[in-house]
Amino acid sequence: MTVKTNHGEFEVNDLTFRDRRALHKVEINSISEGEFEATKFYNIMEWIMDFAFDDPEKTFEDMDDNQIDEVLISVYNKYKEPSKKK
Repeated sequence: MTVKTNHGEFEVNDLTFRDRRALHKVEINSISEGEFEATKFYNIMEWIMDFAFDDPEKTFEDMDDNQIDEVLISVYNKYKEPSKKK
């Protein structure tokens, strides 16, 4: 799957049903009193980075941490879009 961001287009691994459930588990563990905790949100971003990219170190070697976060959030949002398949 291709994700377009302000920092370029990235090919990321497709999210299967099982993967989506694993991501949901990480999300649930990042919620406290009904809201995401900022520090725990990075657990989600780390999961996205490790799952979506085969070699994240190489993919992000020329970006600063804020740019990496922006790309990871774009990937996360793409993964969370409802499927348009019927």
